[in-house]
Amino acid sequence: MESWRSTFAAPVGVTIARKMNGFRGLGLSLSNEDPVADTLAVVAAADRLGFEEVSLPESRLFNSVMPVAAAALHSTQRVTVRIGVANPVFRNPVLLALEAATLADIGPGRLRFGLGAAEWTVRRFGMDPPGWRPLTNTVEAVRAVRRLTAGEELDFVPTTFSVAPGLRLDRFPPVPVPVDVGAVSRRMMEVSGEFADGVQLGAITSVGYTRWARDRLAAGAARAGRSVDDLLLSANVLTSVGPDRREARNAVKEVLAYYLARVEGVVVDEAGADPDAVAAVRAAVAEGGEQAGAAVVSDSLVDVFGVAGTPDDVIEGLKPFADAGLDLPLAWYTFGPDRDAGIRLLAEQVRPAVVGADGVG
Repeated sequence: MESWRSTFAAPVGVTIARKMNGFRGLGLSLSNEDPVADTLAVVAAADRLGFEEVSLPESRLFNSVMPVAAAALHSTQRVTVRIGVANPVFRNPVLLALEAATLADIGPGRLRFGLGAAEWTVRRFGMDPPGWRPLTNTVEAVRAVRRLTAGEELDFVPTTFSVAPGLRLDRFPPVPVPVDVGAVSRRMMEVSGEFADGVQLGAITSVGYTRWARDRLAAGAARAGRSVDDLLLSANVLTSVGPDRREARNAVKEVLAYYLARVEGVVVDEAGADPDAVAAVRAAVAEGGEQAGAAVVSDSLVDVFGVAGTPDDVIEGLKPFADAGLDLPLAWYTFGPDRDAGIRLLAEQVRPAVVGADGVG
């Protein structure tokens, strides 16, 4: 049987704007945990206010991402909607390809389709099948979605799912659907550099981790004879903006405590954060939950793992991410003490200052 590494199809060509001065765009990453009408209201605001992307996850058991993405694409005109990310363990890759093709039909040219094994989530739900292989599951799903949405049959025999030989989609998108990977580890990052259209860094991202991730992407891209500049490196960046600096910074602390207690080691190890400060948060969360953890989140941890404060603070906080190689920051989850006001400030004051003239918009 052919190895996935030797037979993985070359990525379909997807045109994306090059980053020259500033980011390629600025997006919003939503929780997808609110009532759907509330999520769609934020998506509509993003479309109206000029953001390049909106990312919708499926990390917990609140809302299924596919129908929300369909409604988002149907109700907007210009913003790209990202599946960030769908799980190839929960969903058969052929179904994922069909969903990608359908979403691309609803919003032609406005879909990015992210895949990721979400290993921690799968195990937390007790849904991990015996003998599953997160890396192989993800790679085979990426490969299947690419082939099928391009109107082609699979060119390999999958080992993590079953499909009839010669199967093709009856209708496929007229333009390629870019497929990204929600990567965390070194191996997944390098494989993504070889084969994917991009990577979305999730949960809490730092400048140090971003730089490490881009280096790993570059290593994988080089093995495949590609340039890392042909990939889109996006990331959820914990963001809170408002007129009161202290209030805006405090708004991220509970979310930060939640994720510091849960994220994989490399995310924290490459960040350059004070290990004693991280340990204190983890101990507080273990003892008293996220609110207790938030009470001991230091200003230095907020600076490492977020961009929070006034609009000027957020602008200055984002600049090192561009220097580290991030192409598309996705302002994540908190937005500000007042969510709607924070989104407006991001659109009206932050975005014009950080997006290059050749940005995606």
